[in-house]
Amino acid sequence: MNICMTHYAFYPTTGGVETHLLDLCAELARQGNQVHALVGSMPGQPAESEIEGIHVHRVDWMNPEILRERKEAARVAIDEAWAPLQAEIRENYRRFVHDYAIDAVHAHNFHHFLPEYGLALTEIHREDGIPTFLTIHEMWGEFLCHDLLDRTEWDRIIAVGQHVYGDMVAQVCNAANVQVVLHGVNTTMFHPNLQGERLKRELGLSGKRVILHPARLLPWKGVHTTVEAFRMIAGRFPDVSLVITDTQEILDWIHELEGYRERIFSMVEESHLGDRVVMRPFDFFKELPQAYGMADIVVYPTSGEEPFGLVPLEAMASGKPIVVTHSGGLTESVVDGVTGFVIPKEDADLLANRLSALLERPDLAKCMGQAGRRHVEDHFTRKRMALEVEQLYSAARQGVPIATGKSWVRPMPRVPSSHL
Repeated sequence: MNICMTHYAFYPTTGGVETHLLDLCAELARQGNQVHALVGSMPGQPAESEIEGIHVHRVDWMNPEILRERKEAARVAIDEAWAPLQAEIRENYRRFVHDYAIDAVHAHNFHHFLPEYGLALTEIHREDGIPTFLTIHEMWGEFLCHDLLDRTEWDRIIAVGQHVYGDMVAQVCNAANVQVVLHGVNTTMFHPNLQGERLKRELGLSGKRVILHPARLLPWKGVHTTVEAFRMIAGRFPDVSLVITDTQEILDWIHELEGYRERIFSMVEESHLGDRVVMRPFDFFKELPQAYGMADIVVYPTSGEEPFGLVPLEAMASGKPIVVTHSGGLTESVVDGVTGFVIPKEDADLLANRLSALLERPDLAKCMGQAGRRHVEDHFTRKRMALEVEQLYSAARQGVPIATGKSWVRPMPRVPSSHL
């Protein structure tokens, strides 16, 4: 098949959607499809390139910031469909579909930010008969979500997890063509064999044990909880350092990144932990797998509602124990007491307790890491994810009704709380 995968951003922009796109597109290409990623332009990135077998097309008309500026200049409300812009986007898509003989268009999060994209693809779906698909990565409590999902038409809507599916059916009247396809992870890229010693040396952490918090420095990612928990245990474990990933390459339209970064810097400084905490950007391809490799424990104590969360999959694929909060879709992947621990949000005391248990008992950490790897191999490979999506493409083209989902979690023995 010739597939047009379309979203506002793509790698090297960092985020769950962008990582998902890279994995899904690359695996679909590996399975023999021609995959074109039609995405927004990005400073410093070429208009045309190839990544992991994916043909990447970066264009200004897919950049929502540029389109928002045009609407503001025309004094059109952001959430109001502007007919001239919608027609322009529709014809741009038509031209792309024709030029590359596209069999299916798969959009991501087109129920957000601007209405013209989803409405333009609905016109193409109705008038040209091109199969269209929408993956929903999260449901924010904004009017545009509900309005667009009621006004647009898709052959299939894909939710990335049960939590996202539940949010959608609770907020949208017509959700009959929704299918859950759980995220998958690159189990070759993230693997227990990666030890990360070179990166450890570069960071001056040779001989140290490492707690890794791989997240964008956004307030709801819970980095403040991690720093507070680390402050509580730092004196007991002088051989342990904390590594926090950071990035500037994210979509930060409400400009919350910089203020939160300063807050984290202040917490580290006030706790006199500057020599124990490493904060710097990590390249997703070149360094992030090595970061997991050098980690002894991975933490992801989200304080908001995480739609699904790729960090637990990457950590478990790397054979590392993971501590997460009871947030949104995180409990769809982490098995409490088996592959890691699930704790309440904003509970630095309990996070410190769980970290101490894993640091005091390397055998427990190793056992959980091994269970996590098996769990990912059984349920969360990107090959499984891409095959399920490809089956939805074929079923929609053949007019086959959606099949009901199946239970995917098999029972696994837990670590009794009395052992902690």
